[in-house]
Amino acid sequence: MADSPNGAGNVTAQLGFAGMPRHVGDLMITEVVCLPPHHPFREAVDLMARHSFHHLLVAEPDGRLAGVLSDRDILRGEGCYDSDTTLIADIMVSEPITVRAQTPLSEAVELVLDHRVNCLPVVDDAGQICGILTSTDLLRALKNLQSAIEKLA
Repeated sequence: MADSPNGAGNVTAQLGFAGMPRHVGDLMITEVVCLPPHHPFREAVDLMARHSFHHLLVAEPDGRLAGVLSDRDILRGEGCYDSDTTLIADIMVSEPITVRAQTPLSEAVELVLDHRVNCLPVVDDAGQICGILTSTDLLRALKNLQSAIEKLA
């Protein structure tokens, strides 16, 4: 184990946390389901009902993020829209809170808590979708960290 300049050593390595995630890119899901804004709302609902995810990223044809559609958005929209004519663009959150892959996880957690959201789209500097980070991903990382701490006790 290499010592730091002050001789204290690498604390994360000493505690066994060297492999723990530190940035959004360490946890984000890169295989995300995206649909275009002009896609029918009903098809998005059906897709989410058939699969085990709670968020769809809405992408422009060039891959830039246009919005997010969550199961909560669907519940709020159910009964308020004509399922045959309503588009994803009519329901989605069009300016979601986003992060970059290099965003520290502590900052991502703060955004989730402050804005009361359950997912953060991960985009690059051009707004291209790179992935998604969900509250479930963050809780899974917390569980792993807590388990490591408990093993030390």
